[in-house]
Amino acid sequence: MLKKVLFQMHWFFGITAGLVLTLMGITGALYSFEDEILDAFNPDALLVEARHATLPPLELVRKLEAATGLTVAILRVETVGNRAAQVYFTPEPGERRGPKRNFDPYTGELKGDAAGEGFFDFVLKLHRYLAMGEFGKQITAACTLILVFFCLSGLYLRWPRQARNWRVWLTLDWAKKGRSFNWDLHSVFGTWCLLFYLLFAITGLSWSYDWMSNGLNKLLGGPSLESRKISTVITGKKEPLAVDYAAIWDSIQKTAGPGLRAYNLRLPAAGGQPATVFYLLQNPPHSRALNSITLDPASGQVSSVSRYAKLSIGEQLLASNYALHVGSYFGLFGRIVMTAAALMMPLFFVTGWLLYLDRRRKQRDIKSARMALSEDVSADTPAWLIVFASQSGFAEQLAWQTASQLQVAGVPARVQRLGDVTVQDLCQGRNALFIVSTFGDGEAPDSARGFERKLMGSPIALDTLNYAVLALGDRQYAHFCGFAHRLNDWLAERGACTLFAPIEVDRVDPAALQRWQQQLGQLTGSAPQSGSWQAPVFENWTLTRREHLNPGSSGSKVYLLDLIAPASTSWQAGYLAEVMPRNAASVIEPFLDGLGIDPFTQVQVGGLRESLVQALATCQLPQNRAHLVGLHAQALVDALAPLSAREYSIASIPEDGCLQLIVRQEVHPDGTLGLGSGWLTEHAALDSAISLRVRRNSSFHLPVEPVP
Repeated sequence: MLKKVLFQMHWFFGITAGLVLTLMGITGALYSFEDEILDAFNPDALLVEARHATLPPLELVRKLEAATGLTVAILRVETVGNRAAQVYFTPEPGERRGPKRNFDPYTGELKGDAAGEGFFDFVLKLHRYLAMGEFGKQITAACTLILVFFCLSGLYLRWPRQARNWRVWLTLDWAKKGRSFNWDLHSVFGTWCLLFYLLFAITGLSWSYDWMSNGLNKLLGGPSLESRKISTVITGKKEPLAVDYAAIWDSIQKTAGPGLRAYNLRLPAAGGQPATVFYLLQNPPHSRALNSITLDPASGQVSSVSRYAKLSIGEQLLASNYALHVGSYFGLFGRIVMTAAALMMPLFFVTGWLLYLDRRRKQRDIKSARMALSEDVSADTPAWLIVFASQSGFAEQLAWQTASQLQVAGVPARVQRLGDVTVQDLCQGRNALFIVSTFGDGEAPDSARGFERKLMGSPIALDTLNYAVLALGDRQYAHFCGFAHRLNDWLAERGACTLFAPIEVDRVDPAALQRWQQQLGQLTGSAPQSGSWQAPVFENWTLTRREHLNPGSSGSKVYLLDLIAPASTSWQAGYLAEVMPRNAASVIEPFLDGLGIDPFTQVQVGGLRESLVQALATCQLPQNRAHLVGLHAQALVDALAPLSAREYSIASIPEDGCLQLIVRQEVHPDGTLGLGSGWLTEHAALDSAISLRVRRNSSFHLPVEPVP
């Protein structure tokens, strides 16, 4: 129950707050390299010629105020290097900060304004509060809290059975397709980014909520927010501000010593208030390892000094909150890693939406299959129990279609989730059909883990139960249909009698689904229903053109293909072309090497005789052939699974006179091409036949019924 609730909250927040987090990630990544980007585009305004020593504050202020007629409020100067310094002048009444200008700290000469500063100011506003003031701040703060929930709930939801195997956590299988690949992207990259996102969230929340800031200060030994606010309250009437820049500079030099690298002088708004100087020493632990001086601006007398090196570890972490947030606490490498993690935010938003839309589509299919099943079942007639264990919804859809086929044959059926099945259901049932998905590499779907943990470990007798298993899985995993096989073995051990051997379905293998229908037809004495379970019909389209669209590109090759239908065929925007690829001869020949089989031996495939080479062109060829050594030609073909179709978006309309596909070559690490893209772009000859069918893409079109 907890896992279901967390999952529902995870996807709901993902398709809502995920958009805000995506924007925050992109803007944060941009802003983290603001200085480098502005320097690159504004060398005249932000870079100066390095000299022996910068001018003291007294001379700088005289020149700046004489050139502008304004009063200096803040000076930010690097005493070494070639970066321009910045000055902020006293703001107008009601303004938070005055005008800013860049200047040469070695001469006091004003520099031009840097192009792009306004852009980065807007980027920061978007990042902090969506450029919407206090209302936007509450949204970004709430979304940052949700990011913590994403990290913790995501870790709980993806916790694998083999938790000690680091490869399960951190490696991505690039051979996967569709939903499996999207889930892998979402979960594996989520694991990689987990600690970085928690660091983003914790440091960001300290600026968003007082309770978070106070909590961190209490935990790490820093001053509370209330004490910091009290320490800044100034009493007494407002006096004219008197500043002795020579005395201030003398105090800075004496306090910082010869290792001074940069200083930031902040003058008070009125006399009688202290000035603050933040300074950085040579070779600091990071760019925000700041020391501070509080002094009297009129005399330069120091009232307090805070040195970063003398702080406790907890206080150093509090003082380094911004450096931790952007990664500079760990140097340039840390900034790059944190920026990369921030740029990954859109990946989770997009893959989350794709997974959500896939579930919605399957839920609609389940609803359609359920509506086709009549509820008029006599209570006196023992009903067949149709049990499903589904991760994405496909097994449930097949369960309702199975029940519909039984009911058409006059056999009552009851559909039930495996996680809801009890010992009594199994002991009292006479016939049960199990339609079971395997999640990942041999694991049970989330909804079935309780059943596996509790019931499959109990010694119950099922002598009166007849059963069959339809196993759904993906052959790309080593433990193909692992959970379904464990369930089948457990039922057999408990004395249940199998109606027929388990049928394995590789993803959506139509031939395997048809065998399941045929077995049901034999059990009920009725022919299988026609309709959506039938194997799709492919036609031979003619490949008339293949044009390389990006010659000279450093990326993968992209081709435009023209195909002509054997008969008049129509489609609409958003339709898909399903292509049945074939293995090239250059792939089949090395596969047969060492097996000792004549490639021209005649074999039977689907009742037709053809050569072994022709048969292998439509089979999945495993990389490991050890289990195939010693088989004769027919046994070899029977042992191999058929190829599955590849889907491509159609890039033309019927009025164009042909069906056009734009296909990018998929190149494996060993240099070989992907099966589908390699067949279409390189191996298939021009004017040859391509097995293809056009189908509607329900995810592209609006649903017929109104839905939220």
